[in-house]
Amino acid sequence: MKKWFFFALIAVFFLIQASAAASNGSVEIETDTFGASVDLTVTGSIANWSLTVGENEDTESITMTVLSNNAGGYDVKVYDAMDGGKVAGSAGYMTDHTGSAYINIRLSNPLQIRSSGTDDYVSLSGEPQQIESKKSISADAGDTYAIGIKQRLAPSDMILPAGQSYRIVVTFVASAL
Repeated sequence: MKKWFFFALIAVFFLIQASAAASNGSVEIETDTFGASVDLTVTGSIANWSLTVGENEDTESITMTVLSNNAGGYDVKVYDAMDGGKVAGSAGYMTDHTGSAYINIRLSNPLQIRSSGTDDYVSLSGEPQQIESKKSISADAGDTYAIGIKQRLAPSDMILPAGQSYRIVVTFVASAL
């Protein structure tokens, strides 16, 4: 019992010394330069989108905010990175997803996307395509844009069995200009 008490007393002594040492000291931080940065945040999603034959558009479910201190500005590009094992030849297209894997059924038309900063939609593909560009720094809270998504559904597009859905993951990339 005395040995345990002695070791406990030594441990408490070192703990007090360590905490006292950690509370002392100061540091000076100074900088006169820092690098340009571009930070992109994309929020929202579209789940259970009920498509009908013809043009379908959603301009309210997804937003992006770009925060940049780069005086030259920034651009934002989008593409289909073929995430999750999408099958070859399906880049840009919503493709049948069983819940665990993609299979080789896709919609006839590629997904289209745009930023509220422009009126032009781009057809999504496996190559990065610009949807936004600004030639100056962002606002202090960032520049926020609504993202428009458009999908044309053809009469020949297959209706999927229960438990399956058409799916795509859109990759956004922001870069300093």
